Amino acid sequence: MKKIQLKIMGRVLLTGTFLLIFVLCSGCQRQKKSEASGTEEITEEQPKVAVRLNMLDAQTKEYLAGKSLAVVLGHSYNDPYTVEKFRQLLNINYGVKTEEYDGLITLLVYPEDFMVSGKARVSSLYSKLEDKNLAGIITFGAPEGLCNALARLEDDFIKAQGNSTSKRPYPVFCFFQQDDTLGSESTSDFVLDYTPIQTSIEIEQSANIPDFDTSLLMLNAIDEMLKLRGPLEPSKNLIQYVQKIVGKQKKVSNYTDYESGLKSVNHFIFN
Repeated sequence: MKKIQLKIMGRVLLTGTFLLIFVLCSGCQRQKKSEASGTEEITEEQPKVAVRLNMLDAQTKEYLAGKSLAVVLGHSYNDPYTVEKFRQLLNINYGVKTEEYDGLITLLVYPEDFMVSGKARVSSLYSKLEDKNLAGIITFGAPEGLCNALARLEDDFIKAQGNSTSKRPYPVFCFFQQDDTLGSESTSDFVLDYTPIQTSIEIEQSANIPDFDTSLLMLNAIDEMLKLRGPLEPSKNLIQYVQKIVGKQKKVSNYTDYESGLKSVNHFIFN
């Protein structure tokens, strides 16, 4: 009887030891994975820091009170890895608005956040933002038709002011759009596209731009937008302003329409 009890106790201890080793190994693997990716693993227990938001001056903080900055991730920027990468980046630096947390950023991903009765409706951007007090809108890979929703938001403001010369009270920056070109130009302060150097193999536009960090581009764009504390003034030297956002890695130049040969005043490219 004692032998049987000893055997049972031995098995229990052995099973417990294996479980302890498994838990410890799992923790080590998670830590190594986070270190390998170069990012800190974010969990629900970790505080949301909003580093860059906390560094703003008193005037900007006062201006942003009650406001939201909308970031739309569309084509080439809506895969799970890229979305999570941007979500963590935005959350750490500015705070992403959720049902439980009141951050500065309203993050919208196409198509999952644009579903209406089981179908993706780009036009639903209007209903998602019409009641928000906006500090600005930034789009990455805007899907076709998004410019119409942006135009509707601006039209609503103009009608409310009763003045046809009024302009929306917030800036709109458009990066790597997949929308109608003229529509994007007319509803944004500027449009920026990446044009790869011509090769024998056609390169598809993606979030992976050689020798370029789109994460830093996102942060620079938000920082510069917040400094405006309102719409982008027409007097701005636009190409220099966009170059500052892009940084020194790439040279920004005016987009030239292939059919007319005319250079756009607010559409830029880099390669």
